[in-house]
Formats: sequence, structure tokens, C-alpha cells
Amino acid sequence: MKLLGLSCGRKMGNSEIMLKEALMAAEALGAEVEIIRLIDLDIKPCLHCLQCPWHPKGPKGCIHKDDAPFLWDKIMDCDGLIISSPVYSLTPPALLLNVRDRILGPKADIAFIDEYKKAGYKDVRFNRQAFVDERIFKPRPGGLISIGGAPYSDWVTLAIPVLHTLTFSLQVEIVDQIQLIGIGAPGAVLLNEEALEKAKRLGRNVAKTMGKTRNEMHYLGEEKGICPSCHLNLLVIGEKFGVMCPICGIKGTLKIENGEISYFFSEEEKKKSRLTIEGKRIHFYEILDVFRNFEKRMNEVPEKLKKYESYKPFVVPPSKGKK
Repeated sequence: MKLLGLSCGRKMGNSEIMLKEALMAAEALGAEVEIIRLIDLDIKPCLHCLQCPWHPKGPKGCIHKDDAPFLWDKIMDCDGLIISSPVYSLTPPALLLNVRDRILGPKADIAFIDEYKKAGYKDVRFNRQAFVDERIFKPRPGGLISIGGAPYSDWVTLAIPVLHTLTFSLQVEIVDQIQLIGIGAPGAVLLNEEALEKAKRLGRNVAKTMGKTRNEMHYLGEEKGICPSCHLNLLVIGEKFGVMCPICGIKGTLKIENGEISYFFSEEEKKKSRLTIEGKRIHFYEILDVFRNFEKRMNEVPEKLKKYESYKPFVVPPSKGKK
């Protein structure tokens, strides 16, 4: 079975070394492995076309002619996915977010695409043909690796959480995730045997989960985290001791007893996690309701827009100026 690794840092950087360690461990279990270096790809940023031709025509319908269809096909063909990335300013680097915004997100949302299929390959939001790639429904396990240079975890707080935004729309089931800190020099991870062992464990966990059904895929990582869905510790505190996981969207309660903090998430809330197909399906109908609510007044927009179309205090960058 095919295991794809996405290397999101520099060539032979610490994140790529960790990725290779994971893939070698997976290969030893019989996985067929490939690595794609994102810095080798030409992927232009999404222009946020509301009537994006990708949706009815697929990746090759995009107005940009670059490596995006190639990467899409590689992800669709794989049976498992490992993403390894350095940390830049608390998060993964922008080239990874560019990939997310260009070929993943709503374009790759398994619940959205399932709804299009059930509607007769039709995007009911815009009443038009919808592109449905049947490969998206393949169950895939995944692993996430993040490498931070700072010695403390407060400098990597958004790294793994942001990596989840690349995988949840595809319904990649994350079975292991690793956040390293204190790897601040080129090649320094090679001096950390514990880190390399974690990479091997992650690679094996992904490899041995490939080919299973989604119901058979379970989180196998060492760090279980507070959230029972994404297994991270990032929470938003709401009113009256309510808490919400900003990655999964599930809500729970916080209790403080005898100086100890505990959290509770109901089984019903867990089912609504955006890491589940049902959670994304709920979001599909939320978005559909928003479209329908605005649809009643969209005829007013052209006239109201004129005020802003005529206002143009733009600064022309040198690359766009007259020669």
C-alpha cells in the first residue's frame, strides 16, 4: 500500500529527517513509500474565485496551470499520509498553508463531496455540476510531525493544530502526532535518539493502520491530550466554565475540584467533531443555509458594490508598474 510523505521544510532539514525515519520504519513493514518536497512544487496561491472552476471540473479546471493537479493525484492515490513540518512563528510555514488553501479545504471536503454525489453530481449551492473524485472516499490514516527550535512548548502552540487543518477535510484519520521542541540547529534531531524513535513509532502506526476501515482506525500516539477527538490541549474558555476545542469544535465543561481541573465532553458532542464526517456534514448544511439566506437579497449587491468599485487608492508594486 502507498504511503505518501510531505516534506514541508528545507531539503534534508530536521523535519525531513524525521519524515524519512518514519517512512523507513513504515517501509520495513511493507509500505510502498514516496516523498514530495513542497519546495520543489510550483503551486500558485488560490485567487478565491467564488465560482471556482475547480468545483465543476476538478484540479485541471483551475485557471492556474501548475503542479496542483499532480499533488492532488498523489494525495488521492495514497493509502496513508504523513506530513512533517518545521515551525515558523508558532505555525507551519506558509507554503504548507498555500497547499491547504489551493487544493484542500472545501475542495477536498469529504462531506461536501458526498452531498454533491447524492444530489446527482450537483453543487446545490450554485446549482451547477460538481466534480466528484471517488478516490476521496478511501479511508486513510495519517501522521503529523512538527519540529520547533525553541526549548519550550509555548513557541509551538499552533503548529500541530494548524497541521490538522490540512487533513480533516479529507477525513484523514490521524493515528499519531509528534511535536518536538529544542531542535534549533541543522541536523540536531540526529542527536536526539528519543525523537528518532518517536518517528519510527509514528511510521509504524500509520503503516499498520493502512487498509483498515475508518471504524478500525484509532489514535495510537503517546500523548492523548485533553481533547478526546484531536488529542491536543488547545481549548477556548467560554461562559460558565464552558470549553471548546478550536480544532474539533466540540464543546464541553470544565470543573475545578480540590484544586484539580477536569474536563467533560459528551458522546453527542464527540460525534459533532469536525474531524468526523458527520461534523463536516453539519457544516455543509450550515453553509447551505447561509447561501439561501443571502440569496433572497443578492439582487441588491450590484448597485451597492458600485461605491467600492470606484474607490481605488491602491499602491502599485514595482513588479506591476510600468517598465
